[in-house]
Amino acid sequence: MNQEKINISVTGSILLMVAFPLLVSFWGRYANNNDNETPVATFDTLAVAGYTFFKNHEIHIDENSCIPLYNAVYPLMGIPHRSRAGGRGLDCSGFVKIVFNEAFGMQLKGSSRDIYRTGIPISLAELNESDLVFFTIGGTQINHVGIYLNNGKFVHTSSIAGVTINDLNENYYKAYFKGAARVIFE
Repeated sequence: MNQEKINISVTGSILLMVAFPLLVSFWGRYANNNDNETPVATFDTLAVAGYTFFKNHEIHIDENSCIPLYNAVYPLMGIPHRSRAGGRGLDCSGFVKIVFNEAFGMQLKGSSRDIYRTGIPISLAELNESDLVFFTIGGTQINHVGIYLNNGKFVHTSSIAGVTINDLNENYYKAYFKGAARVIFE
């Protein structure tokens, strides 16, 4: 009989050691929660390469963001434009191809004009992360492409700054903006 009491006592102690911290954690998290409040989810900013860099560029990244996109873009920031780097840098369509391959496993082909033809045209109001924005810089045909991030910002390869972030509302880009397209992931 004493052996049964000891077994029950040990089992109860182990159960109490496991259950009590869980109960305290649960109670602390939800005890003061009104019906009007919802538990706050935390977002691990360490999951995003260059989180602070993007934040400093007024790009809001949270748990609903396309994290693979930002992780593919960040290491390429600042790489010079191909024409400025003697053929060693990136042009706009090459940049987009690398990012889409790295982030989404997609093999885009051709020039910025070719890429535009493969996407589904969308309006500026419909832009989401990873949609593509196209420009007719110095001509009438599409000859430049960038990747929309959010908050009006897009990333592209500038002939002056290399891989950089700009705002679609800047006068220069507003003047040359041709359209936007969404690439469908298969």
